[in-house]
Amino acid sequence: MKRRLITIAILAVAILAPYYIFFVRNPLSSIKEEVVTIPKGTGVNALADSLNAHHLLRSRWSFQIAARILGTAKKLHAGLFRIQPGLSNSQICRRLSGAEYALILQATFPEGITMYRAASIARDKLGLDSAIFLRFATDTAFLHSLGIPPEAKTGEGYLFPDTYEFLLSADPRGLVERMVKRWKKIVADSLYAQSEEENLSLHELMTIASIVEAEARRAQERDTIAGVYLNRLRIGMKLDADPAVAYGLHLTRPITHDELLKPGPYNSYMNVGLPPGPICSPGAASVWAVLHPAKHPYLYFVARRDGSGGHYFSKTLAEQDRKINIARSNADTP
Repeated sequence: MKRRLITIAILAVAILAPYYIFFVRNPLSSIKEEVVTIPKGTGVNALADSLNAHHLLRSRWSFQIAARILGTAKKLHAGLFRIQPGLSNSQICRRLSGAEYALILQATFPEGITMYRAASIARDKLGLDSAIFLRFATDTAFLHSLGIPPEAKTGEGYLFPDTYEFLLSADPRGLVERMVKRWKKIVADSLYAQSEEENLSLHELMTIASIVEAEARRAQERDTIAGVYLNRLRIGMKLDADPAVAYGLHLTRPITHDELLKPGPYNSYMNVGLPPGPICSPGAASVWAVLHPAKHPYLYFVARRDGSGGHYFSKTLAEQDRKINIARSNADTP
């Protein structure tokens, strides 16, 4: 009789233990879904610790057993996952092994940002290491393998501004690669390849487009501003582009007159021709404007300073001086 009871007890444990390990629901600590972060390379023990910290487990050891038997560690994806309290261990393992409950990571990189600002957005929105992002954004061998022009020394201007989504996780190298490939598809393989422009190299195009992007505040003025810079280049005139000088000095505020006199490769007031490369990431509209500039005789422009974001355009320096006085009066008007 005693032996029979022991046998029954063993059978009961053999039946109930798997049920407890796999199918008994964990405590319903709340009705709110928890967002669990799974770093790359996470093992079963660390995963159990993370789930336990979110109060999603009844027992760490039972989850570890379930995860190992189900092979969850080999199926894990790095990323963010929505896990509802009160699930069984097997249900949690299934959710962490697929993409159905993974959160979509999203980051928007606006037109006109520098690669340094892009690195900050990658850090803030995607949780990426900004230093590693910049390391790949300045790795010329890596960037040239992706198709940027050989004249480019960094990825500045070639990290296409757009909204990027990642189903599970992002990594700095992968993000830089996606941004450059997006640029290549939209700009190099489409806008540039299908245009009739023969006088500008791809690197020159991106450099001018970046300056237009930095200068233009109104979409309808992009082609006019592009025409001004192309007119200046055509006659060997200095570009006199404030944003280029500011970029060379790493400024994120309005530039002063004294700073315009500081020498450097990006000082377009002191150097003839284009700066060494782009000063920001231009959007497709600015690239299009340089490839299809407005035909006009203007060589100068000045911001209206009336809140419109527009500019006054002039053909001569004397006319430009008059427009500057008008702009100043606009700023003085309440």
